[in-house]
Formats: sequence, C-alpha cells, structure tokens
Amino acid sequence: MNAITQRRSRPGRLLALLWILAAYIFFQICWWGFQLIKLHHEILELRSVVLGQSQLSFYTSKVWMVVGEGSVFIVLLVLGFAYILRIYRKEVRLAGMEKTFLLSVTHELKTPVAAVKLQLETLNSPGLTESQREKLTQTALRETRRLQDLTENILLATRLDNLHLSLHKEVFSLMDVIEHEAERYRSIHHMNLVVNIGANMKMSGDFQMITALISNLLDNAHKYGGGKPVTIALKRHNNDVVISVADLGQGIPDDEKQKIFSRFYRIGNEDTRTSKGTGLGLFICATVVKLHHGVITVKDNQPNGSIFVITFPAQAI
Repeated sequence: MNAITQRRSRPGRLLALLWILAAYIFFQICWWGFQLIKLHHEILELRSVVLGQSQLSFYTSKVWMVVGEGSVFIVLLVLGFAYILRIYRKEVRLAGMEKTFLLSVTHELKTPVAAVKLQLETLNSPGLTESQREKLTQTALRETRRLQDLTENILLATRLDNLHLSLHKEVFSLMDVIEHEAERYRSIHHMNLVVNIGANMKMSGDFQMITALISNLLDNAHKYGGGKPVTIALKRHNNDVVISVADLGQGIPDDEKQKIFSRFYRIGNEDTRTSKGTGLGLFICATVVKLHHGVITVKDNQPNGSIFVITFPAQAI
C-alpha cells in the first residue's frame, strides 16, 4: 500500500515541476527577447555613428550567437516540457487505474467473506437436510478458494515488482500442472473445459509462478468465455513448448490486445462492467512468461473468442 500511496503523490509533484518548467521557459524567452532588442539598438547606434565594419561584424555575429543559443535552449526546454507532460499524463492514468484496482479488490474481498459468513450462519440453522448442508459447505469452500486465489494473485504481483526477484526453479511436469488446475476449475466453476495434452513435458522453472500462469489463463477464459467450452492444450512445436487457452467469448479488439497485459488494465467502462476482477491476472501471466524467457500472444479464435498462446523456448525447458 505504501507504493500505491507514493505513486498517488507523483502526479502532484510532476504537475508542480511542469508549472515551474513552464514559468522558467517563459522568463527565459523574455530574457532572450530583451537581449536581442538590446543588441539591435546597439547595432543601430553603431551604424548612426558610422563606426568600422569590423565592429558591425562583431555585433552582428553576437546577435546570431544569441539567436542560435537561444533557439537550441528553447528547443531543449520544449522537449523537456513535452516529456514531463507525457509522464504526468501516464502517472494520472496509472493513478486512476490503481484507484479502480483498490475499489475492485475491496469488492472482491467483501463478496466472498460475506458469502462464507452467510453459509456458516445458515449451517447453524436447525432442520437442514444432509444435502442442504453439503451444498452450503461446497458454496463456502468455493468462496474460500476464490478468496485464496485473489490473495495469492496480489502477493504474487507484489513479488513480481521486486527488481531483485529470483526464481525458485525446480523440475516439474507441465501436464500435471495443467490437469490439476483444469480439474480445480471444473469443480469450482463447473466449466466445460477440454484438456488436450500432446505429451508429458517437463519444465525447469518456478512451480508457483507457472501454476499461477495456468490458473489466471483459465480464470480469464471463465470470466470472458460466455459459459461456452474452453480448450487448454499443451504441445511441442519445433522443440519449443506451446500452451494455448482458447475460449468462444466476445473476443478482444485489436487495439486492446497489447494493453490487456498491463498492470490494472481492464477492457471496457468501469462504471458499466459486470465481470469480476482486479486487472492483475494477465499482467501476472505476461510477467511470469517473460521471467521464464517465453512469449505470450493473443489472437482471434474462430468463429469468435480469443486464443492465448504461450511459447517457452527449448533452452528454457
């Protein structure tokens, strides 16, 4: 939270610096104009007293020197002003996204906690049948898992912010990770999920991060897949390992395909959005893939929907 608080104060500091720079540019232009006018009057005075050509040449070259230096100075100041303005706009946009993230996290935390509390309170009611108790228990467990996933995502996103992050590498089966996460999502969300494993491939990497990668891809497909079948596949292509997750939802517009991997970014209007989320899932996916020297892309599915493709090079396996 300290990092977010510090980031919130950046736009104000940048805006103050922007105004200081603008005022400095204004006064420098005034000073520059004053020097030019002063030199112009000196040249006119020299011409009126008809002094030597060498003196006139000296003052003329001085004028051009002031003009040249002033022009370069103003160009540099304008470029600096434009750069700070661009950073300021970026920080304001990011601050807005972080505010939305905090609101989303607050909502995402409140909902499962309230649901679990309600289920537990209902379980204490007399006269419940065994099937009703089992249903309430399953609902409470589902909400608890949802809360656990959210917490793990926030902790992992914080961990990925560490500039000195080191991977806890170990050798594990990608097939086992995919099948485990697929079964978990089937049981929690009752997803129509098809698993297509080409071969049981081993990978050397951070087990927790790769698990979070698969989990977030399935979660994204569940949220935006419109309840239609989702296919996750694992195969080898030219010695590289390729993981793909395909859904049949509304798809992603071309101008949004790169933005969706940014931290806190979510497609659509925040005031009218109905889907749950914090904007961290795909950011985590992109960062985890990059840390494992892989590439993640998104393309259109047919007849509609999206396909997320992760490629890990042979030397990273």
